[in-house]
Amino acid sequence: MSASTGIDLMSESFFANPFPTFERLRTQAPVYFFEPYQCFILTRGADIEALAKSPHFSSRRAQELLGGLGLLGEDAASKDMLATWSRLVFFQDPPRHALLRQLIMKGFTPSAIERFRPQLASIVERVLEKGRRQGEMDVVADFAEPIALTTIAEMFALPQVDRPQFMHWAKDLLKPAGVGVNTDEVRSSIRRTSHDMVAYLRDLVEKRRAAPGEDLVSQFIAGEEGNPQLAGEAVLQSFQMIGAGFITSTNQLTNTILALLNHPVQLSALRADPRLTRGAIEESLRHEPATLSINRLCVEDTELGGTHIPKGRFVYGMTAASNRDPEVFPHPDRFDITRTHNRHATFGVGVHYCPGASLVRLEVEEALRALLTFPHWEFVGKPYNYQGSNFQDRGPNSLHVRFPRT
Repeated sequence: MSASTGIDLMSESFFANPFPTFERLRTQAPVYFFEPYQCFILTRGADIEALAKSPHFSSRRAQELLGGLGLLGEDAASKDMLATWSRLVFFQDPPRHALLRQLIMKGFTPSAIERFRPQLASIVERVLEKGRRQGEMDVVADFAEPIALTTIAEMFALPQVDRPQFMHWAKDLLKPAGVGVNTDEVRSSIRRTSHDMVAYLRDLVEKRRAAPGEDLVSQFIAGEEGNPQLAGEAVLQSFQMIGAGFITSTNQLTNTILALLNHPVQLSALRADPRLTRGAIEESLRHEPATLSINRLCVEDTELGGTHIPKGRFVYGMTAASNRDPEVFPHPDRFDITRTHNRHATFGVGVHYCPGASLVRLEVEEALRALLTFPHWEFVGKPYNYQGSNFQDRGPNSLHVRFPRT
């Protein structure tokens, strides 16, 4: 463990490029105790898979996670927040997890996602109008965020006037995922956001009960009916899917474009052969993922990767590190859109595999299809920064790109 002293897991420079740090940990301390958070960090693919599948580690960790971040007190807002978050599918173990996942997946089947493709293509084209007109854009603010927000808003049929508020709420809700919670003001803001968003969605669900449509809220309501175990879940799971869907899609859209800009030979190959698009998407998901980790609570003293893990400790499995594990991928640091057998862990491992994975892939595919109509991409300026990233989510705050005509 001494060889790994001075490990940086909290700075902007780490989030900008965490992979050298992950490599150092993987070779020197693959099960690393991170003192500031009193948690263990995993960087080997096999250990992360074991974490996700072992009964010694639980997803029922809302109270411990939120409490450890200082988000819970004795006030009503804290109790309200815990009551909400404890019921999210993200914080469930089987069999409850399977029941909630079945409810959610009704709106995220491959056929349902594919039916959304024409609408998504139209969204991308509308969003790209500014870039076409000006010849440049901030990929985050002008492209990725509007696509992600509009997509999730359309799928849930959120009123147009409320969508900017949802963007604000979604950005607030990502902060508990890692190092973003560091002041009383931020903690209060998160509690207030949780309450306000749930209250809004509760009202929306009642309106959809009275006048159902084809949207996801209406589908969640239909899935609830006749099953007392699912009472109230349309509100709670809409809360989770809207918040998680926005930030993950935003980051992956941005990270994919950044990966291609940083690898111009691969970008040229993609331009020459659009059949490589699916490979480019999967390699971007592996090489520049929007998510860094999964986490679990140890519920029974056990051993993982040759290290004793005591009951009550959090363990973070750095899936982004697994994506660069040489035991899993040959030449793991090479960005190669022709790579085969690309079994990355970006969308998670085991039963908690991301329900929205197909939607994120479709968003990136349609975004690339539209962007490749520009003959050239180039950076307007560097650096792009990663302030606000955390152990869960990773993406630049801004990425300015120019589309010269010649």
